[in-house]
This record gives sequence, C-alpha cells and structure tokens, in this order.
Amino acid sequence: MRAHRGLNWILLQFRDGPPVQFQQRKYRFEIKYRIAEERADEIRAWIHRVGHLQADEYGEGGSAAYNVHSLYLDTPGWGIYKETRAGLQHRYKLRARCYDWTPNAKVFLEVKHRAEEYMWKTRALVTKPDAVRILNNEVPREAKDSPELENFRGLMDKRGAYPRVWVTYRRHAYLGGIRDLVRVTFDTRIRAALPTLDMNEPEKWYVIPESAGLEILELKYSGSYPAWVAELVRRFDLERKAFSKFRYGIDLLNDPDGPVARDKKLKQALEGAAP
Repeated sequence: MRAHRGLNWILLQFRDGPPVQFQQRKYRFEIKYRIAEERADEIRAWIHRVGHLQADEYGEGGSAAYNVHSLYLDTPGWGIYKETRAGLQHRYKLRARCYDWTPNAKVFLEVKHRAEEYMWKTRALVTKPDAVRILNNEVPREAKDSPELENFRGLMDKRGAYPRVWVTYRRHAYLGGIRDLVRVTFDTRIRAALPTLDMNEPEKWYVIPESAGLEILELKYSGSYPAWVAELVRRFDLERKAFSKFRYGIDLLNDPDGPVARDKKLKQALEGAAP
C-alpha cells in the first residue's frame, strides 16, 4: 500500500472543503475485494475460528447479517456519478440510508467523503417523514439542527441533488481491534431500483450484473494496518479491486438495452394499448 500524505494537506485539497467539525479520529481507510460467494463462506469461517472479530451488534437474531437500503442522490446532470466514474480522489456521495421499510424506520442522511485514501462519513438521524420532506426540499418538522444535517442539506442544495437510485444488499458485518477500529463487511445480493420519493420500497429490484456470483469484501480500519488483516489477505490471496454500488446501480438504470429500459418500454406499450 502506498504511503499516505498528511491528512491536513489532503483536507486542504478537498473541493468543497472538509466536513463541518471534522475530527481526525473519525477518518478511516477502506479496501475492497471482489470474491466468489463460496470463497466468502471460507473467509467467514476463518474469521470465526481465529477470534479477532465479533459479529456486529445490529445483526439479526444474534448473527452478523442485516439488510441495508440506500437512496442515493445526484445532480440533474449526474455530476456525482461522473466524479465517481472518473475516480476523482476528492469527492463525496449523498445518500439516505435505512435498515427496514416500516413507517417508523430510522433514516440516516449521510455524506460519505473521500480524500485520496482517507474516508469519513457524517450522518444525521431523522424520522422517515422528515427524511421525505428534506429529500423533497421541504422543511422538516421534528429534525433538530446539527452540523451533520447542515452538512447534508448544504451539499444537497449546492449541487441541486435529488434521489436518483435505490441500492439494497445483505451485509455480514464484524468488528474488532482496539476500540473496534477494524470493521470487516461482506455485501451480497446487491440490487438497484428506481427512486421513490416517499422512501417506500420500490416495486421491483434489479440485480446489478457486476455483482452476480460475488460478494464484496470491505476492510475498514483506522490507524495502522493490523497484522492479522494482512494474514487474512495473504491466506486467501485477495486482490484489491474497487466496486461502487452507486455507480453500477446508475449504470443499470441508465442502460438503454437493460432490464429497466425494457420494463419501461413494456409499461408504456401496455398503457398505450389500454382502452
């Protein structure tokens, strides 16, 4: 892994400035690997055996697994998507994230920042009704002002961003290291859908082709690279390869020959044929 530049230098290069009340202890490094589904089972078994990690406390029924649903925002001209596709080293993503589809679901309005190898995230917890209001450029009724909410709404307004694509997946998450500063996740069943402005579940999900037969393994850590993580990478001969669910979800929705376009044409044809 290449040497990291000083964090303060990198923050000065960030196109919209560092996030409000940025604290160095919140940054982390993220490394992604694409692995076959059967290989993922082997790695999870190794994790359980060596005992360096514990299942995430939010896993269902005492397991490490839970669902993640993210509604990503972008500009009218797909500006954030284009920055991601171009691999800009100083960029961010805007998303509303929830973990279930109930009317009382908690929603986190998140900004995920990247500055070269450094990642950090700000998130504001709001009610689902307030999330819907904010995403529709309306005034929230219950949400309290906070630097995190100000960061999200400020960038949303600056870019003219609005909901563009849903992405959902099943996650297995594990924590470890001192103060749980190491996080290992496996994401599978990755699908995308057209946005819903009421934040209800879309009518139809579409499998992201690039994820077929794969799980996305992410190693996330703050501070030094743990020796046992290096052992995991060596033992399973993992090869680093990026995977943007946001980018591939938009690619799927915008593919003129893809399933979303075919379904849209079929719907239009049926509506045109209706008496």
